[in-house]
Amino acid sequence: MLIKIPNMDDQILEQLKAATCRNTGSRAVESAAIGYLELRATVAKQHHENKRLMQRLEAAEATIQRARAAASELLERTAELI
Repeated sequence: MLIKIPNMDDQILEQLKAATCRNTGSRAVESAAIGYLELRATVAKQHHENKRLMQRLEAAEATIQRARAAASELLERTAELI
């Protein structure tokens, strides 16, 4: 399959060739496109994992806040007894 990309900046093409270790511009663009698709999937997974971890963190922070409040109340009640 022949794909023409008119007006592609030569400097960008050389950077793609270097980044993908390909000798031809068309192979470099192909490798970059495949890499993009793989990275896009990775980013989507990381966003999902980040959301899950943020929810766990928020739950843990809420638990810590409740524990602090309970400890503070216990300290106050203990001080009243003394």
